[in-house]
Amino acid sequence: MTYLELSRSIEGKKLNQLTHDELAFVHLNERNNKIKNGTLSSSITVLLREIGHAKENIYSKNFLPISAAFTILDQLGFCYSRSDMQFDGDPNVSGIKKALYYFVETSMTNEDRKALYALRNSLLHTASGISTPKFSNQKSYAFILDEDSDVLIKYPSTSWNGDFNTLSEEVWTRINPVILIGIAESAVKVALSCLYKGVLKNLPGISEKEIYHRFLKLNY
Repeated sequence: MTYLELSRSIEGKKLNQLTHDELAFVHLNERNNKIKNGTLSSSITVLLREIGHAKENIYSKNFLPISAAFTILDQLGFCYSRSDMQFDGDPNVSGIKKALYYFVETSMTNEDRKALYALRNSLLHTASGISTPKFSNQKSYAFILDEDSDVLIKYPSTSWNGDFNTLSEEVWTRINPVILIGIAESAVKVALSCLYKGVLKNLPGISEKEIYHRFLKLNY
């Protein structure tokens, strides 16, 4: 279905009459949506608006828009997959890693997905940019945000071993936050295009009611 068809179809329905595609449309289309008994809004819409505001403010541009970008990715990967793609990793991995696989169209390796998830954890837990492993199969990272980098992730020639005595500029992993935020914003559009193509589906165990109660709000 198209944007116009979905927009028109939801206007004459009550919340409990909305189909999977109609609820996904409300969740992803970045606007408030009128239905028969009120207006439905999505937390993704709120996050995108706050990213737009925070990234232009010198006092909020460092951590807040990146945190919101990761929240958007986590939400997409929590809810949706694609019927035209087969996930090539552990089905129990984070929503962020799943969203990066399904809805990011730029070339991204499994190493990139692991690095971005480590960045997210380092910022969420301590806002330090330092990520040291809990398990033997994980890597240590010392991240630095670099808007002048020409790529999303620039790895050091020598990986950091997690020893703070050896931590120096030579082992920093550089992340371009502008590119990262753009990836999250674009991922929402890709998910919406998958809906229009008929290939967007809920992940196993995720119902339409759960998506509504977690991520949508009805204003009467």
